[in-house]
Amino acid sequence: MKIAVVGASGRMGQMLVRQIARTEGVTLAAASEIPGSKVLGKDAGEVAGLEPNGVLIGDDSAAAIAAAQCVIDFTVPEATVAHAKVASENGVAMVIGTTGLD
Repeated sequence: MKIAVVGASGRMGQMLVRQIARTEGVTLAAASEIPGSKVLGKDAGEVAGLEPNGVLIGDDSAAAIAAAQCVIDFTVPEATVAHAKVASENGVAMVIGTTGLD
């Protein structure tokens, strides 16, 4: 399964990137962060404390979601709602770890 992580440089995002690297049968398809983040263009594996994995962190969450079969979201409520819409439009499964949703 191809998985995208939005909020990839946060504490939970980094943990997800590490866990995906350890889990057989899944691959990190894409990783994203907010525009202006200091990690944009960096390798997601390196940001998570691993060897480079070839997945560069971008700021286009819609493209990241579209590249995956499942997206895991640990962002903020407003972003999660937008990501859910994109996932739905693209037929991508979504796991939400964001807190503070109404």
